[in-house]
Amino acid sequence: MGFLARPSLRRMPSTTARAVDPGRSGVPILATAVPVLGAVGLWALTGSVLSLWFAALAPMLALAAIGDRRWAAHRARRRAGIAAARSAASRAAAVDALVTRERDRAWRRSPDIRRLLDEPGEVWRAIPGRQGYVLLGCGDMRVDRTPDLDAPREELTEESGFPRTTDQTVTVPDAPVAIPLQGRIEVAGAEPLVAATVRAIVTHACLVHPPGDLEIVGEIPDGHPWIEQLPHRFTPGRRRLGLVSTHRWDFSTPELDAVILVGGSGIGGGGVQITVGDAGTGIAAATVDTGETCHAFRPQLLSELQARAVARSLRVRVAPTSSDTEPQPLASLLDSAVPLVRAERSRTLATVIGQTGSDPFAVDLVSEGPHALVVGTTGSGKSELLRTWVAGMAARFSPAEVVFVLADFKGGTAFSSLRALPHVTGVLTDLDEAEAARGLESLRAEVRRRESALAAAGIRDIGEGGTDLARLVVVVDEFATLLAAHPELAGLFVDLAARGRALGIHIVLGTQRATGVFRDALLANCALRIVLRAADAADSRLMIGDDTGARIPARGARAVGSALVKRAHDDRPVPVRVAMVGEDLLSRIAGRAGSAPVSSPWLEPLPDSVTLPDPPIGDGRILVGLADEPQFQRQRPVGLDPGSRGLCVIGAGSSGVTTALWTVATQYHRIDAWVDAGDPESAWDDLTRVAAERVGADRRGVVVVDAADALLSTLPLDYANAVVSMLESIARTSRDDSPLLLGAERLTGPLARVADLLPHRLLLRHVQRPDFLAHGGRAGHHDPAAPPGRGRFDGTLIQTFRPRTPLEPPHPPPAPRWQPASGITPWVTRATPGAGRLHTLWQEAGIAVTDADEALGPDGRPELDDGRTRVLRADPEQWQRQWTLLMSLRAQRPLLIDPSCAGEYRLLTGRRELPPLCVSGVGRGWLVEPGREVRRVRLG
Repeated sequence: MGFLARPSLRRMPSTTARAVDPGRSGVPILATAVPVLGAVGLWALTGSVLSLWFAALAPMLALAAIGDRRWAAHRARRRAGIAAARSAASRAAAVDALVTRERDRAWRRSPDIRRLLDEPGEVWRAIPGRQGYVLLGCGDMRVDRTPDLDAPREELTEESGFPRTTDQTVTVPDAPVAIPLQGRIEVAGAEPLVAATVRAIVTHACLVHPPGDLEIVGEIPDGHPWIEQLPHRFTPGRRRLGLVSTHRWDFSTPELDAVILVGGSGIGGGGVQITVGDAGTGIAAATVDTGETCHAFRPQLLSELQARAVARSLRVRVAPTSSDTEPQPLASLLDSAVPLVRAERSRTLATVIGQTGSDPFAVDLVSEGPHALVVGTTGSGKSELLRTWVAGMAARFSPAEVVFVLADFKGGTAFSSLRALPHVTGVLTDLDEAEAARGLESLRAEVRRRESALAAAGIRDIGEGGTDLARLVVVVDEFATLLAAHPELAGLFVDLAARGRALGIHIVLGTQRATGVFRDALLANCALRIVLRAADAADSRLMIGDDTGARIPARGARAVGSALVKRAHDDRPVPVRVAMVGEDLLSRIAGRAGSAPVSSPWLEPLPDSVTLPDPPIGDGRILVGLADEPQFQRQRPVGLDPGSRGLCVIGAGSSGVTTALWTVATQYHRIDAWVDAGDPESAWDDLTRVAAERVGADRRGVVVVDAADALLSTLPLDYANAVVSMLESIARTSRDDSPLLLGAERLTGPLARVADLLPHRLLLRHVQRPDFLAHGGRAGHHDPAAPPGRGRFDGTLIQTFRPRTPLEPPHPPPAPRWQPASGITPWVTRATPGAGRLHTLWQEAGIAVTDADEALGPDGRPELDDGRTRVLRADPEQWQRQWTLLMSLRAQRPLLIDPSCAGEYRLLTGRRELPPLCVSGVGRGWLVEPGREVRRVRLG
């Protein structure tokens, strides 16, 4: 324990002048005797009596010299005395100035309660040597003297005004007496003086140490209820101070940084002992005993009334809200507000958001903004303030006067209750990359629309009237989270802040931290600042110019909804208690607003499902989907232009490719063919038919090829190449009433040539970005989580329409089963399970199935007609060995070839053209009849 450090005196130049003593001299015997002896000698030589007169002059000159020396000595002593007196006076003045200077310096370093209250800027000001100490009162302070002030003892007289001392220190009276705020501090003496001293010690400690640095904990002793009003009582702090009555003190009490024992009587165990009493003159006197030194001083005393007043002022300084009252309902405050006249409404957005004292408090986003920044940590009531503000403006203005776009980036629940308000055109939650870009385009389009409207009206500011534009307020909660996910939006909000006033666009940005979030360009245009509870002093100073926002309590009744509002004309922030919004008020606002729905500057996202309009639009277009065009602030149906040759739809599985094809196909008068990979044989037949009919024919109808890539992958190479050639031919010959609709998951090399012949392309969801880019998409458009039917139609985002009729692609009925006719039918097949089943089936039907060798007669020639129905079965190798028999039978009888023998088809038939596609293992075969085209037949 110790007192405040004693300041040392600065070195001063010496001005001491010491008197010089010339000393006393006797009669000059030699100087007198020599002239006398000379005169006598001269008289003896000359005999002249006149020479004896010279002997008389010598004593006379000696006496004159003695008088002259005494006069000079007296004058020197007098001058030395005057110089010594002046030096002493100068030293006394220097000491007085030093004492005054050191006393003033000490009081500035450690001001008392009166000085702190006279200068509010000194309260809680962090100064080295002030924090960690508490002032007790005033007393004498000893400071070191410098050697330059020392002088001979005989010159330091009381008459010179310099106090005679026996050590190298000077006493400074009425200096502050302070002790460290640590350990145990006992205050003993007369009860009224002890209470007044304790009040002064606690009050001074709370004036020096801000909440958060000092916390008063524990049970408060009787007689000090005023302490409960101090903000240090309910704000957690780094240092912990306790007050305990001496008779309740227990050494086992949990350790505190400092404890004040009220009414102490020296319980021992170390600590500082303060004894307060009456000096007998009506003035309180006290001593402080640290265990090493004992010092007398005059204590600071504070009445309970004064202590309560200081506590209230500190509480207002920390949480300067209206009072301890509960937040008022916004509805009651709005009812008491002064209504606006019609002429003012276009120039203001003034509304009540809370109360200061007992009066409603209103802010005007137009005149006091035009934009606002709101800062508040978690649990401070920031989201509730934004809700109150929006509801207040919606209650005073119609949707024709103000509309809102609300963005919440902390889960989407902050503004959910405001969706019912007709003023709210959109509530946005967490945005992905595509939605952020979409919102960017929407707001830019709104800026362009408003600029055009003002230019058409011949005005420069929306407040001049002449347009039907409503003011747009964009409210963003958790602005820092938005910028962290989408930094490209920062430039947009800076642009809106710079140009929004004249266009009637206002932004209100809420965040938990201000430092590093708001750019200088944004701060320059947002004059309206609100702090509910800042995370630190830097955020508070950035927003409102001081650190009071960081001292709003984090706990207690006033932790939520206590705000500091700083407008452009405010010298100091205004304390406001934010009002609460009830569901009844929101219902009342929604019920009385009977105007038509307003257009949204920020379009709602496309729905996940849109049904095809009935009837379709009348411009002759074939509709594909609903396009999202935020750059034009619209969503409109788009489709194929009249005369279009077709459409290519590309997308992963379950992305809606088939549905999109069916939606488009059902709008044509006739579906000529629906081809998919599920029935390759029918697909081949349909494509072969359409390709042949389109050459010079006048047949009309849409051709749909679904899953074209899957179809090609299932076909043999020759058939796949033929299908690609047919698709190219169909695409080139397509017309307005007979387009080609092509669907695929991926575009292979040959299939890409077909897709390039079609004028329109629809890219649906792709799982892999490289696939999306390979099909002509842009990297920023890739969305692997897009719903079915969501895609890019010629680069525009659309949601494809769902058809009005169920998906029922037309497929031809299955062909009747083929049975061998009477006579011999050669059958080329291998030993496959399908061939075995067909063999058994025919035998059960009474058809003889024999080996090819059994058809030869005794003469080795084939018996072609014996009246029976027979099937000669052999594999390609056997038939090649029986080539003569095969040639004879092929020239007269139908030849049946199993698809498993496709490799030997040309050799066995002598035909070069591809036969109809025939899938192996499903009971199919080629029937080659003399003089006719090969056809596919269904067996079994």
